[in-house]
Amino acid sequence: MYKNELEIDVGRCFSSLLKKKKFIGIITVLFLLAGCALTLNVGEDKYTAQATVYAAADGSYTDASNAVTAMNAYLNVASSYKVSQRAALLIGRSDVSASDVQSAIYVSSSATSSSSSSTSSFMNSSATIITFTATTTDPALSMEIADAVAESYAIEMSEILDSDAVKTLDNAYTYYKSTNASLEAWKDRIKFTLIGFVLACLIVLVCEIFDRKVRTVREASIREKLPVIGIIPDYKE
Repeated sequence: MYKNELEIDVGRCFSSLLKKKKFIGIITVLFLLAGCALTLNVGEDKYTAQATVYAAADGSYTDASNAVTAMNAYLNVASSYKVSQRAALLIGRSDVSASDVQSAIYVSSSATSSSSSSTSSFMNSSATIITFTATTTDPALSMEIADAVAESYAIEMSEILDSDAVKTLDNAYTYYKSTNASLEAWKDRIKFTLIGFVLACLIVLVCEIFDRKVRTVREASIREKLPVIGIIPDYKE
């Protein structure tokens, strides 16, 4: 008993995609509609503002290393609830709580990429800059939070170190749109559309590849392993 092996005919697969273009189009549109339905609530645009603080010592190597070490050692203080709570009080808005401030702020240090354990890094670093990045749906509020947290952190560090080594370097003078809600929604819709298109094409190709119908002389003769006695022509009037 002869058994026809699985053979992928690229030309036939491409032709099947063209023949089933209506099916592919319907599935693609359905996925687009599903994506639109799931992203009806696009949300709000988000705005980001930044403020920075620094600790610098222009004196001896010991003073410089102590200042840099203090900023790195107390980096977690910058994102603590206590600092956020003081920042919320500095903002003075009833609709802004310490939790809101803490969730909106991101803290980074200029010294995180360098090796703090290396002696040369202390010798070459006369200052460490900490950046407070605030992101909310209100640009003015983002600037207020960034400034308030920077000020709150400077106050907290002055209490810890018993000195005013930590000072504000730059206030949040401006902001930028970090998230375009409408654009993000359309990106998700395009992703759904592409998923639908690819899925529909795969369904058509799988059905075509595993279709065991005989269409050519080569398939009928098991890749020319069986003799062909004759061929009935396709007669057209």
